[in-house]
Amino acid sequence: MEQQVQVNNQKQCVKRREVSVAGDEDNKLLQQLPWPTKRPCSRKLDNSGDFDTIQSVKGYCLSKNMPTDMYRPVAGQCGGSPGKFRLADLIGELHRVFAEDHVNVEYVQYLMESYHSDPAEWLKYAKFNKFRYTRNLVDAGNGKFNLMVLCWGEGNGSSIHNHPDSDCLMKVLAGQLTEVRFAWPSAPNTLDEQNGDNDEDLRPMHETGRALLEMDSVCHINDTMGLHRVENASHTDKAVSLHLYCPPFEECTTFNQHTGHKTKAKSTFWSIHGEKVSKKLKIVEDMPDDN
Repeated sequence: MEQQVQVNNQKQCVKRREVSVAGDEDNKLLQQLPWPTKRPCSRKLDNSGDFDTIQSVKGYCLSKNMPTDMYRPVAGQCGGSPGKFRLADLIGELHRVFAEDHVNVEYVQYLMESYHSDPAEWLKYAKFNKFRYTRNLVDAGNGKFNLMVLCWGEGNGSSIHNHPDSDCLMKVLAGQLTEVRFAWPSAPNTLDEQNGDNDEDLRPMHETGRALLEMDSVCHINDTMGLHRVENASHTDKAVSLHLYCPPFEECTTFNQHTGHKTKAKSTFWSIHGEKVSKKLKIVEDMPDDN
């Protein structure tokens, strides 16, 4: 009975979000992309959580001999200026923060959480491909970070991959995504294993956990936390996500789930600043789909 009450409360907590769009053209595009627009209340930051984050970040600033006002509440959050925290505000604040020698990743995650998805602000970056997910560059971050919109068609998924010497923060802008985490494969013990010559020694990847990411939720991963795969499990709805990589990387390692075999893959863009990459440049996204 208690479980039933909890389930009912959770259902009541999910509400429909009204989406405002800039113009008729964007509105038509939005209607053509069938993603859910529900936002669970449990994902919203409350003021007490914001205060704890800011206090923690101030302690970080003191430890690094940085000004304690380097990190601050954003618009509409915990004493920040009134108004809406827009995508342009997020990008501007990221540039300000990454101009320093030391960056607090917890504050960067707070910024990603503080931005609430507004299709009017990111639709121009949402370039889909019917065969695979796409990576669309929003801001190059002066070489210190990359901010990009990833578009996931129905059933699209990434390979299992790492983030070489980089932190990845991912925010769901529309729809739902599943993040599956894996442990690093064990090191080969013999020369045959190192060369991949012994099929009996091939080992499947070990899954350590999975999470369903709702709209506006944020997750963080780096190589010390393991590997992951991201997928849109829906066969009826598309999904869109906002990714920040700091520092950027041009190549990563992908892993075969069944054997642990690894492959180097180039990380390139389907579009840059809303403009599709020209085929004449012969840039092909080499990161394979799910394996």
